[in-house]
Amino acid sequence: MTPLLPFHRLKNLSRRAVLGQACAAVAWGLSGPAHATPSTTVVEAVQLPAWVERNGQRRPAEPGAQLRANDKAITANGSRMLLRMDDRSTIKLGEQTELLIQSLDTSRSSATAPSEQKSAFKLVSGVFRYATDYTSKALGNKRELNLELATATVGIRGTDFWTMTDAAHDAVCVFEGKVEVVREAKPGIELDKPGAFWVVFTGQPEKPADQATPAQLAKFIGQAEMQPGSGVLLQGGRWRTVAATFSSASDAAALRTRLQTAGYPAQTLAKDGRHEVRINQFATREDAEAVLQRLRADAALGVSEGRVALTAN
Repeated sequence: MTPLLPFHRLKNLSRRAVLGQACAAVAWGLSGPAHATPSTTVVEAVQLPAWVERNGQRRPAEPGAQLRANDKAITANGSRMLLRMDDRSTIKLGEQTELLIQSLDTSRSSATAPSEQKSAFKLVSGVFRYATDYTSKALGNKRELNLELATATVGIRGTDFWTMTDAAHDAVCVFEGKVEVVREAKPGIELDKPGAFWVVFTGQPEKPADQATPAQLAKFIGQAEMQPGSGVLLQGGRWRTVAATFSSASDAAALRTRLQTAGYPAQTLAKDGRHEVRINQFATREDAEAVLQRLRADAALGVSEGRVALTAN
């Protein structure tokens, strides 16, 4: 077996992946009521195309969108999504992922006391990474999070871990802290060492938990990280893609609807008697250009020209 990475290297790798994201553009206040209240999770960044779903209705995901209990976050092939919870913790979703938010509740014993968050999610398919915010931990905030997979439920009390589920298998890997994997009518499995790894394959006997190799750890981390220059939107992003400009408002609205259905948060803007269809908040010029090329390549969308532009201050 390949030896486990030294603890200090694994810890630093995990911390850089959480805190080194250029997408961390939103700060969250910690004041609140002194009783349990429903809370929200905010889309902080998204690598297009992706959606949020509420009451069976899908709309394209975009920075600043708020998700609440019973909402879904959905990513397409090649997409990613970064969510920020009320307690500042992050959830990162890899490509082809569907996450159902079952419950989100935050409570405090007083207005100035640390928060206590209880949340439940269901990972229908795909890749999920959760990381506790270090500032939040230092302030004494507590969290109790349960994540349902196809064959197990993962209980988290403050950690950094990765998990995935698909038709072939469920898997969990801890980078820092600990989680408990619970399966029906079986003893719980506690993963409490950096790199501890559990996997079960559909139709096969379950094996004991093991240690992930360095190559596996790098793969797990990369599956949920944003890919710069691949269509990333973030709050405050200054680049935009102008998909088309029409003289007809109805033609512009029709293209906007096609793009939104495909997972792109397009908007229309009337300007000098013309109607622009644009997507805002790209992190870089490369991100805006990558999406424009993708739109042009999909004949069903009807984008043949287009351009990218820098938003004025």
